[in-house]
Amino acid sequence: MSITVTLLEDALRALVVEGEWEKYLKVQSRFRTYSARNALLIARQCPGATHVAGYRTWQSLERQVVKGSRAIKIVAPNKRDDGSLGFRTVSVFDISQTTGAALPATPQLLTGEDQAGLFEALLIVAQDRGFTASRGELPDGVNGLCSHLAQTITISATLPPRHQAKTLAHELGHALLHGDLGVTRAIAEFEAESIAYLVCHAFGIESATYTFSYIMQWAGGPTQALEAILTSGERIRATAEAIVDRAQRYLEGSISQDVA
Repeated sequence: MSITVTLLEDALRALVVEGEWEKYLKVQSRFRTYSARNALLIARQCPGATHVAGYRTWQSLERQVVKGSRAIKIVAPNKRDDGSLGFRTVSVFDISQTTGAALPATPQLLTGEDQAGLFEALLIVAQDRGFTASRGELPDGVNGLCSHLAQTITISATLPPRHQAKTLAHELGHALLHGDLGVTRAIAEFEAESIAYLVCHAFGIESATYTFSYIMQWAGGPTQALEAILTSGERIRATAEAIVDRAQRYLEGSISQDVA
């Protein structure tokens, strides 16, 4: 199967032209990182809260708090007239309590089943390259881990099946390209996720909602990502094509190796 980076390149160009990356940065800068105490207060008052901000902040993002919504009470520093520091109660609201303009997409896990059977096929690809790949337990926030020293790839068992397949494609990118690194961490992540996008696309799994935000965060923006494609495009294309060809042969039944 012939693979090109055109799909990825066109999507990144669209983000530059439409100004979506600048909007993304603007929005993310408005959301604070709350203390453990405030995070607990938010969770108790609004379980499932994801994006929390004050009334005026929501207005600046072209969203309006729904009338009658119950405010989430948290504490904020308050400098007194005598210079001492105290605290005051402030009100914030979760995005679920607002309506208005849509926020730019942030990396969202792929949901649903891996109907193509891609994960199992990629296990064969990993095995061919001398890696043992499996599902396992990883720290919170870590989706996958590739160890060149141990020749292992571990994918978080808590991920949805489709995201497990995408993550395994990502970690295979690291396995095939970054044994001795030779590039910066940012470029390595850009290359691995670009490979994952192309592999997933070849098997009917669209990962754009996760991939584009992920690679732009590492590249610094869509313009920088496009520049990175000029440098890494052939490495990305060749690696993705090799993975897809091997996985495709397995899924078509021309390869029947057992996976340990």
